[in-house]
Amino acid sequence: MIGPDGIPVMLRGMNEGTWGEMRATDAPMIAAQGGNVVRVLIRWWGLYGGSDVESRFDAAPGHFDPAHLSQFMREIQWCIDAGLWVVPVIDSNCGQNGLQDANMARYCDPSGTYPGGRNFWTDLTQRKLFKDAWVYLAGLLKAKPRIAFYELLPEPLSGRDASWGDDVSQFYQELMTAIEDEAGDLRTPFLVGPRDAYNINLADEAYIATPRWKDRVVYTGNLFIRTKGTQADNIANIDSRLASLVAMRNTRNVPVFIQQFGVRTGDDPGNVYLDAGLSRLTAAGVGYTGWQWRQNTASPDEYAVIIEDPATGADIVKSDVLALYSKYWKA
Repeated sequence: MIGPDGIPVMLRGMNEGTWGEMRATDAPMIAAQGGNVVRVLIRWWGLYGGSDVESRFDAAPGHFDPAHLSQFMREIQWCIDAGLWVVPVIDSNCGQNGLQDANMARYCDPSGTYPGGRNFWTDLTQRKLFKDAWVYLAGLLKAKPRIAFYELLPEPLSGRDASWGDDVSQFYQELMTAIEDEAGDLRTPFLVGPRDAYNINLADEAYIATPRWKDRVVYTGNLFIRTKGTQADNIANIDSRLASLVAMRNTRNVPVFIQQFGVRTGDDPGNVYLDAGLSRLTAAGVGYTGWQWRQNTASPDEYAVIIEDPATGADIVKSDVLALYSKYWKA
């Protein structure tokens, strides 16, 4: 990936993945530690933990709750002002699948009309509204600097087989076309990944050969670290899954990026796996955003670098975890 100044860009940073948790001080702190990118999410049409997370509101422009959209744009601007690149994401638990669990299925499809899940492939009316949302958002973002790429829809169609691969690709290309033709954004790259919830082993399946999108698409996959086997097996699993994305990059000559990388602290008390993963990403020259900076939890065993003091609500920084990220961000 090449920046506007013609200099190669290696994006390494963090996710702000829990709605409502980002603070104005976060972006400068990430930048001071050597990070240069933040992935910022807004949630649209889905059942999410916590109150006031759903950002969809069809009566407003772009089908966004105006207060939520304003907050999202503030978070993006905080990152830009700190000199960071930004990956804006519209996440939709219904749109990506709608069958994650029984409660999600009822929320997405209250009438039970879609036994295969009510999502952007089975309900084309919802697909059109989501496309409208992206066109509206791209219209707000297209003139801003340091937008790394638009992540169009994370983790599509979990559990679906290879017959759905073309459907995922066509969906992404439909959104990309609308963003170009209707929003007039001819510059910002797009981040896409394969079916089965960004299964990194299927990375090459996401490749878009259409000439229109040459040098415009970045490819991704999840790389959460698994810790159920022996240490040797778990590290070998990191190597194997990362190798799938690297092989795609090298074979197709396309840029790649890990949009969600991480391990629960409770599963990695000595940071052995976090170190192993970060060292391998650095050696392979693959950018990433760690999962995640803040989380609405006081548990030290979760992913977040910053958690809440259970008594006061004050920030507690996992200094050892942050120091490890910082070491590799500055490498």
